[in-house]
Amino acid sequence: MNLLIVGPQASGKGTQAEKLVDKFNLAHIEMGGLLRNMAKEDSSFGKQVAELINSGQLVPDEMIIEVINKYLANIGKLDGILFDGFPRIVSQAEYFDNFLSQKGQKLDLVVYLTLPREEVFKRLINRRICSQCGKVFNILTNPPKVEGICDFCGGALVIREDDTPEKINKRLDGFENKTVPMIEYYKQKGIVEKLDGNRPIEVIFDDVVERMKKRGLL
Repeated sequence: MNLLIVGPQASGKGTQAEKLVDKFNLAHIEMGGLLRNMAKEDSSFGKQVAELINSGQLVPDEMIIEVINKYLANIGKLDGILFDGFPRIVSQAEYFDNFLSQKGQKLDLVVYLTLPREEVFKRLINRRICSQCGKVFNILTNPPKVEGICDFCGGALVIREDDTPEKINKRLDGFENKTVPMIEYYKQKGIVEKLDGNRPIEVIFDDVVERMKKRGLL
């Protein structure tokens, strides 16, 4: 079983992804985290990625594909994976489908979390990231037990450099113009489940599981 989880920024993808990974023992490929880690590397590739991320731009297909190929090779399997943040646009989806097909695999389900634009802004303004382990918190919807401190490693929680109104708008425009067409691409294949992301975490998760059951994936 291979899943893809998509949605606008702050729609709760990361939280639901973690719960799915824990519940069904899936490998988790979170492209945003992979790219942010790469952006910290003192290399030409890492510096290019950092520049793109900090300016709110999407990382080009060829760079994304290089990252995903290396990671899949490292984990040594192509089944039982939850993809988060890749594919993001139609060209990546087409490449990805072909890649999986050559390996005798396929994408079984796309979980699409929706969230109104105004809610996205409210959540991102209150989002905090652990400076040590990268865990994501939200002051409103998923606060840490101790203010400013990560529950998992004790690291300091910080605001991401790209969580500014201008950069948020730019990313949302990119989602609507590039990622939504990709979702439509998969909708035509009949594997998209669209869910309201503006609900309690456990309610959303139960909904996801129920839809997986109805599709015979569990």
